Amino acid sequence: MAEIKRVGVAIVGSGRIGAVHLANMISNHRMNVLWVCDIDEKSAKANAAKTSHAKATTNFDDIISDKNVQGVVVCTPTAAHKEIILKSLRAGIPVMCEKPISLVISEIDECYNEAKKLNVPLLCGYQRRHDPSFAKLKEACKNGTIGTVQILKTISRDNPVPTLAYLKISGKIFHDCGSHDIDLCRWVAEEDPCQVFAYASAFNSDIKALNDWDTVLITLKFPSGKLANIDLSRKACYGYDQRMEVLGDKGMVQTQNRQPTTSVISTTEGITVDPNCYSFPQRYVEAYALEMDHFVDVILRKVEPKLSHDDARKVAIIAEAAELSAETGKPVDIKY
Repeated sequence: MAEIKRVGVAIVGSGRIGAVHLANMISNHRMNVLWVCDIDEKSAKANAAKTSHAKATTNFDDIISDKNVQGVVVCTPTAAHKEIILKSLRAGIPVMCEKPISLVISEIDECYNEAKKLNVPLLCGYQRRHDPSFAKLKEACKNGTIGTVQILKTISRDNPVPTLAYLKISGKIFHDCGSHDIDLCRWVAEEDPCQVFAYASAFNSDIKALNDWDTVLITLKFPSGKLANIDLSRKACYGYDQRMEVLGDKGMVQTQNRQPTTSVISTTEGITVDPNCYSFPQRYVEAYALEMDHFVDVILRKVEPKLSHDDARKVAIIAEAAELSAETGKPVDIKY
């Protein structure tokens, strides 16, 4: 059997999501990790040591000057995304960037317009689109299994509560975890919402001090009459909670939580099952691996990125409108 030619890749940012992506890059038999970049030299070296031969650096220019690098995965705080993306694209290197590309719509447009001008792919990472359960739910809606889609509901409740260090750079709850659910609703509905109404509260005093929220309800109205409801919380003491339900006139489709095992113990004291997966790296093991494999296909120009410029900018616009609604207590018409 002929040896598979691996694509040379680099990762920028080795924090919590960087660690997840690096593990998948190392295990992907079509990738060859050449560089690990982080402003923290100790972290860069420690993570590079997890690979067979990757080099560690604190200088991103080392990566774009390496002609063997064929793809860059960006996992830095959002504020650093634009510069790294533009430098990579201008060096002719395809980019996968963790969401959001930016919190500023004009910067999202600038990055994607540069990618189009230079004909270099840019993939925004929303891993739920790669999750087998959500993909099956989407297909049931698309092929008419449940008839005309009428109501979409998502539940996304974090475990554990993110650290304050992360929350300070997260872009707040609507643009952080809320953007995943907004993307999911757009993707499944195959339609853009025209109006949003949101309520938000902060029960955690530390989060409140950041002028952020930890508990949110978002309602989206679509031109066709579809309605979507998004339930967000920064704390689910019983484990990471990620569910979706879609109602149509001919039926309903749901995705349930995942547990580490399917064992069910039945005794006279009751029935017990495993708690939910601990957090997002455990819940989305398959999704993150499939997303990274998709990026290899994007690098090799076998497929177009699953998320387009239109997807990335509209999710940001909707999140911004939802945040405005929460701040003003009024419904907001969404203008794209």
